[in-house]
Amino acid sequence: MRVVGLVSLGLASALFLAACGGDPVDAVAKAQPATGDALAKYAADISDTVDLAGNADLVQLFCHNGFAGPCPKGITTTLTEAGFANGGSGVDLAHIFVTLVADKTDGEPDFSSSDEDYFHAAYRVAFGRDPGEGGALDNLRFIQDTGNRKTMLRSLLESDEFKRQT
Repeated sequence: MRVVGLVSLGLASALFLAACGGDPVDAVAKAQPATGDALAKYAADISDTVDLAGNADLVQLFCHNGFAGPCPKGITTTLTEAGFANGGSGVDLAHIFVTLVADKTDGEPDFSSSDEDYFHAAYRVAFGRDPGEGGALDNLRFIQDTGNRKTMLRSLLESDEFKRQT
């Protein structure tokens, strides 16, 4: 009976992984960062549901932009522990990356950051660069005035600059 139960559990796990796009650890490790048409589609659908395996190229883009290189080992576990559940939106995924980058900046792994640290991390994750002067400061004022960080982040992820990354 125990062997049958273990086989059934293994089969159920395999079916679950297949339904969710496969093994996220393997998919992310093998993926290249999203570019071109994929980025244009992500920008248009950034509020839609994503999962770590099925959207591994987006995960790699956020790693490359936010951490200046491929995703580190254990990133899928880190994202899950930070609150990303498969079925969250692209904005939710980016928000967790922004939080991780901001925590790295402020030296406190507490998923809490100042508006300024969040703002800088959002530009890093979305574009792979620090914010410039001018219009970018309007985004900082927006989150300071409204407290709505995800709305500001979504606007970055829907922007032409996000779509044009190579």
